[in-house]
Amino acid sequence: MSESPAKLQIALVGAHSDGFVKALQADSFNVEQRDTIPNPETRSTGVAALALAGGDYTLSKGDIDSLLHAKTVLALFRPTPTLLEIIHEATNTPIDIPSLELADDLPLLVYIANGVVHITPNNVPNEAKILELVQGALEKDGKAPPDESYSVSTVAVGPHEQAVLSISRAVFAAQSLKAFVSNLDPPIGVIGFKKGTLDNTTRISITWLAWRRDGQYGVQTTDPSYIQKYDLNWYTDYYSYATGTDCRGKTASEFTNAGGVVYTLAIDRGSLRRSSDGAPRFLGPTSGYCGYYFVDCLRTGNHSGSSMRMLSYQPRGLDSQNGTTYNYSIDFQQDMQMFNNNGNSTYTFKAQYSNSFGLDRFQQHQMQDSAGVDFSVDYKDYYDHWADPGFNTQTWWNPGVYEKVNREGWEHWIVREYLPADNVPINGLTLFSSSVGKHTLTSKNYAAFRAFKSNAWRASSDDSTTHFQVTGISSSNGSGWSRTLDLTWSL
Repeated sequence: MSESPAKLQIALVGAHSDGFVKALQADSFNVEQRDTIPNPETRSTGVAALALAGGDYTLSKGDIDSLLHAKTVLALFRPTPTLLEIIHEATNTPIDIPSLELADDLPLLVYIANGVVHITPNNVPNEAKILELVQGALEKDGKAPPDESYSVSTVAVGPHEQAVLSISRAVFAAQSLKAFVSNLDPPIGVIGFKKGTLDNTTRISITWLAWRRDGQYGVQTTDPSYIQKYDLNWYTDYYSYATGTDCRGKTASEFTNAGGVVYTLAIDRGSLRRSSDGAPRFLGPTSGYCGYYFVDCLRTGNHSGSSMRMLSYQPRGLDSQNGTTYNYSIDFQQDMQMFNNNGNSTYTFKAQYSNSFGLDRFQQHQMQDSAGVDFSVDYKDYYDHWADPGFNTQTWWNPGVYEKVNREGWEHWIVREYLPADNVPINGLTLFSSSVGKHTLTSKNYAAFRAFKSNAWRASSDDSTTHFQVTGISSSNGSGWSRTLDLTWSL
């Protein structure tokens, strides 16, 4: 008989809600409620996470350093501006922690994975849109259903679920995340380098049903057997290099006039995947009558404010194709003219990063403007989402995601059950330049989810002619999450 896995230890300091505690316990955390902050150097057992609430408790730079290097995830609810300044100073990341917008009921997470400080402000989607129903007619006699109006819901997730989910992910990453292949860290003693990772992670729960089992179109549900769940795990690694002159203590004009340039590398990685605890993809009264929901587009990217300039991005296009697998590569290298020996000697650092990846029945495209680029991963097999995002041609159904069968004495179309697993990868690299100072980057994401209905299934969305149909919902963060980069170095 196999032993059950050991529970993760989380220490709670300050006032936490009963709902949060119960959610932790349901997620297999061993909850330890304390009046003081645990000292990792004196404990016999480690703490996987420390949840600190309110302004009555604080952490010193030494506390932060000890906890992070003990692989403890800091989960900070309603942190004070003073604590945020201390964390920013202690971690020395280019992410300006005090400027992050934080929700009152969600924690800011800080942890180290593979020597890099990760910051998770706990994002949630702030916009959801029901996509227009697209119909394709195949003649068959039938009585039209009465006209009805339909209400829709948004994409939402409860704060306790989001908080516990993000803490669990951070603990896993802190304890087991493997490093990618790169040479991006100059040697110790080189002046003008900062690095840090911003975690854009969230649970997406779709409570709007395109079709219910009884054939009703456009309804909201609280039934977990219907709710489709997805996890966005999107990480942006920032590597900043001050080059050309000693950057310490200089204003932007002084640095620029002396020939200085700061290069910031933004590396995007991660995935959008179907959650294991969500409802299955296929619903309907008979197998093949409804395919429910399917990710066919995911866009992620970074765009700069006016004080930064985008210089380049990768991948630039398709490398090769093997059947329905599309192959891409990122191969970045650049000499960074930096300084060491307390600024008295020049040092040339060759920054390098490589990544090759393949997409099964998806293609990656770039959507560029003067400020940045979105990397768009679009489905391409039974139909081509990039070429026909509005489903304006017949390719999505003729034959598309449908196959013709003979059931109940007549030929009709059913939804193919062989669609790709919902695990859409994120890969991209963008290079920006600026002077020293504080600069704004905007992180944007958009995802489209589709539901398909067989023309053999009579639903309330049909008119006098039976249809096979596609509809869906999109999730995005609207105009994006604004991030401030602190690219300053003191004497």
